[in-house]
Amino acid sequence: MLWKKQQRWLPFWQTEMLKFQQSLAELLYAGAALDPSAIAIEQGDQTLSYEELLCRVESVAATLLKKYPEPGSRIGLCATNHVDHLIAYLAILLAGIIWVPINPANGRALNTVIAEKVQPNVILVDSESVANAPGSDLLLLLDDLTGANGNFQPSCPDLDDIAAIKFTGGTTGEPKGVLQTHSNMLAVIENMQAFYKFNQLDCNLVIAPLTHGSSHFILPILAVGGRHRFLPDRSAESIIGALDSGVTTAFMPPTLIYKLLDADSLAPGKFNDLRHLTYGAAPMLPGRISEAQRMFGPCISTIYGQTEAPMMITALTAEEMQDAALCGTVGRTCRNIQIRIVNEENGVLPVGTSGSIEVSGPIVMPGYLNNPLSTAATIREGWLRTGDLGYIDASGYLTIVGRASDLIITGGFNVYPTEVENILAEAPGVSECCVFGVEDPYWGERIDAVIVLSSVTVEDKEKIVAFVRERLGAIRTPKNFYVTQAIPRNGVGKVVRRDMPDFIKSLQAL
Repeated sequence: MLWKKQQRWLPFWQTEMLKFQQSLAELLYAGAALDPSAIAIEQGDQTLSYEELLCRVESVAATLLKKYPEPGSRIGLCATNHVDHLIAYLAILLAGIIWVPINPANGRALNTVIAEKVQPNVILVDSESVANAPGSDLLLLLDDLTGANGNFQPSCPDLDDIAAIKFTGGTTGEPKGVLQTHSNMLAVIENMQAFYKFNQLDCNLVIAPLTHGSSHFILPILAVGGRHRFLPDRSAESIIGALDSGVTTAFMPPTLIYKLLDADSLAPGKFNDLRHLTYGAAPMLPGRISEAQRMFGPCISTIYGQTEAPMMITALTAEEMQDAALCGTVGRTCRNIQIRIVNEENGVLPVGTSGSIEVSGPIVMPGYLNNPLSTAATIREGWLRTGDLGYIDASGYLTIVGRASDLIITGGFNVYPTEVENILAEAPGVSECCVFGVEDPYWGERIDAVIVLSSVTVEDKEKIVAFVRERLGAIRTPKNFYVTQAIPRNGVGKVVRRDMPDFIKSLQAL
C-alpha cells in the first residue's frame, strides 16, 4: 500500500504556514502517514481508520481506472452524505478522473440537463437518490461498484488539468458547467488551512451536502490527521448532539443554523470543543448571529465564495465576528486573493463605494464547460465578475449589498427564477407566472410566485406543488403562490421582479 511510503511528506505538515504544491492524492497520504491507526471517518457505530479508508479508496480508484482509463474521463456522483459517497469521491480524485458532483436535491429534470451537458462516462448513485438522479442508462449503484485488488498507484495529473466540473445557473436559469483545476482545488485547501488551522484533534461534522461546499472540508482535515463524522439522520436533535460530542468544525447554510436555534433541545453552555460553526452560501441575519453566538459560544464564522471561485474569496473569523460592527461583512480577502469594486463607467471604485465585485487569484476557474462566450463575459483580463454587488471599507472588510442579477439564494442554494418559471408555466391550471425572492427569517430568501390560473381551488395548489417539486425538487419549489388576474408589466411590456414583493401585499396566497 502506497501510504506506507509517504513518510517523506511528514515535514511538510510541520511548517507553520502550509504550502500546497503537491497533488490532491499526496495530501490524503500525508494524513495517513501521521498515524495509520487513527480514526478518519465516523458514521454511527461504524469507524474507519486511515489504513482502512486508504484500502477502500485505493480499491475503488483501481476499479475506476480500469473501467475508465482514457484521459479526460468524467464520473458523475449523485448521492446523499454517507461513507460510501466519501470513498467514491476520494477514489475519483486519486484516479485522476474528472469529478462531476450532482446534487439529488436538484430534482431529476435539472440533473438530466446537467448530465446531457457534461456527458459523463458513468453516474454513480446511491439507492436513496435514484429517483432524483439524471434520467440516463449510465447509472451505476454505489453498492454495485466493487473494488479491485492489488497495488494501486495514484495518478499524477498536471496542476492545470481539470479536476471537477460543477454546475451553477446563469442569468437565464440555464445551468453552466464550472471547470475547476487541480491547482484551483489545492489553492482552496491552502486558504482553508490558513483560516481554520486544522490539526489532528479536529473533528468535522459533514452535514451540508458533499455535492455542495461541504466537499472542500474533506481533504484539508484528512491531510492533517483529523476526522470526519457523518450522521445517520439530519434531525436537529442529532446535529445538536453531535456538536456537543467532540465536533470542532461544522459548515452549514444559515437555514440549518436557524433550525437548530429553534429546536427545543438546544441549550447554551455546551459545545466546548466547537471552534468553528461556519455559515456560507447565503447571508445570515444579524439578530440570528447574536442568538447563535449566545447558544453555541464565540465560534460563529463565515466564508464567502462561489462555484467560479470556491469557498475562500474572503473570510471572517469567529473572533472578528465578536465585533458587532463586522457581523454584516464577509471578512477580508484570503491568501493570494485580490478583490476590487468596479462599475462600467468609472472603472475601479474607491473605498466605501458600492459596485460590482471582481476577484482574481489561484482559486478562480479557467472557464465554463463548452461555453466560451460566457467565459469571456465572466472573466476579463484575469478578473472574475462575481455578479455580486458590494463595497470594501478602509480596513479591507467586504460587505455584500445585493445581486447584480435576479438570483435567489434560498437556504444556501442558488435558484434562478427563470428555471422555476419554465416548469411552473407547464403546471396544470397555470396560464402565466412570475417567480421572485422575498426576504425571509428562515430561508434568507424565500421563493414565491405570482400566478394566473384558469381556476382557483385547494386541489389546484396541491397539483401545482407536486408538479413543480417532482421536476425541480423541494428547494426550487415556491413556498407561496399568489393568484392574480394579470401580472403587472412596465412600459415596454416586461415584468419587473423587484416590484413583486410589494405587489403581493394586496393578494391572497393560494
